[in-house]
Amino acid sequence: MSFNRNPSGKNQHRHDEEKEAKVSEALKEYHRRQITNYDTLSALLKSEHQIEMSATTVKRRKKQLGLFAAKKTMQNISTADAEQLVIAEMDKDPAKRFGLSTIKAKVAYNTGTILARDFVSQTMHEHDSEAFANREPTAKKIFRTPKYPVGIHQRWAGDGHDKLYKIGYPVWAMVDDATAKTLKAWVCPSNRLSKVVVYMFLCLVEKYGGMPRQVTTDCGAETTELFAVVNMLRNHYHPQYDAPETPAHVYLRSVHNVSVERSWFRLRLDFGDNAVLKFVEGSVQGWYQDDDDKDQLELSQFLWSRILQAEVDETVNFRNGAPMRSQPDKPGPSGMSRDVAFALPESWGGINCLLPIPVERVRRMKADLGGDALLEFTEPEFTARAQAVLDTLQPLKLTLDNGWTVFRVMLPLVFPHRIFPQAIAHL
Repeated sequence: MSFNRNPSGKNQHRHDEEKEAKVSEALKEYHRRQITNYDTLSALLKSEHQIEMSATTVKRRKKQLGLFAAKKTMQNISTADAEQLVIAEMDKDPAKRFGLSTIKAKVAYNTGTILARDFVSQTMHEHDSEAFANREPTAKKIFRTPKYPVGIHQRWAGDGHDKLYKIGYPVWAMVDDATAKTLKAWVCPSNRLSKVVVYMFLCLVEKYGGMPRQVTTDCGAETTELFAVVNMLRNHYHPQYDAPETPAHVYLRSVHNVSVERSWFRLRLDFGDNAVLKFVEGSVQGWYQDDDDKDQLELSQFLWSRILQAEVDETVNFRNGAPMRSQPDKPGPSGMSRDVAFALPESWGGINCLLPIPVERVRRMKADLGGDALLEFTEPEFTARAQAVLDTLQPLKLTLDNGWTVFRVMLPLVFPHRIFPQAIAHL
């Protein structure tokens, strides 16, 4: 008779190690977003990772990982090191658009270090006090009435952003109206083509497995086909909703499509102005002559569309994870990040309003429109050739800072039959 309780010789250590690694990565990611409340972290682990962990255990795990809030961090870090973290983020903003909250959040997001707000303010004033005066808001004030959101996916607001049109890279995005979370922002060849706008909308429907109760956009020629698709999908799969009472699609003036319009202002401050400066640097330095050379234009469109998309994604992830200021009298979420408000709608009294749509139907519609080629800036043959060259440079993280260096390295490799003196001279 055997008393061996594990005759197979297998144990659960591997499973435990995988779970521990998953918890550690999740807690580090939440820390970068400045989510420090233990009860909230416990709820997020359950909602987003299906991990049951009490607030007390979360507190213990964070201590083991060295993840501390601002008060404890300021006790453990030298003043010089903390100051350098702030200055490093200020140096990434040559347009001087980042305010106090943004710099504080960027330090946490990029380094995992949460600094005290007063310390960040003091450091910024010491090193660039004039920038505070230059950031005074100048936009017209528009009378607003409070909105009373029901929940996530109640309404998606879509719009195009043309500030990058000056360098040839327009943006289009959709925002969850209730939480102000940017669901996705695309750098696209044109945000004024109806087929492209519909395709981007369908990408979100596929991602979430459904559509919102309502979509709002401005009344542009590029949104007419979207109007038809949204109404068709809702009327076919969810005819229980009364169109006159709750229209599937509503046209609004841009100034009244508030949730997405506000996101553009932050995108310009966090990313857009600096992106334009970095892109124009290529012509100023003589690294790029788009007017004289179609090959250089084609490569720059291939490469910079990817660089700008990566930067937009990073900016959106950062902004979605940054805490919103607390407004106790405001209907809907406040005092939490957009990510938390979206992941835990019950925490602010919201519900999930998503209307399920068969994913296979959505995929067929996307294919009929033209597929991912609609979002490419170059022809398929060139895209494949340039991507093959870019893949040889991996692992490589494309950024605004290294964009023109990568361009100069790729140029003679993508066009081996040509000689580019201005590219070789800078290698």
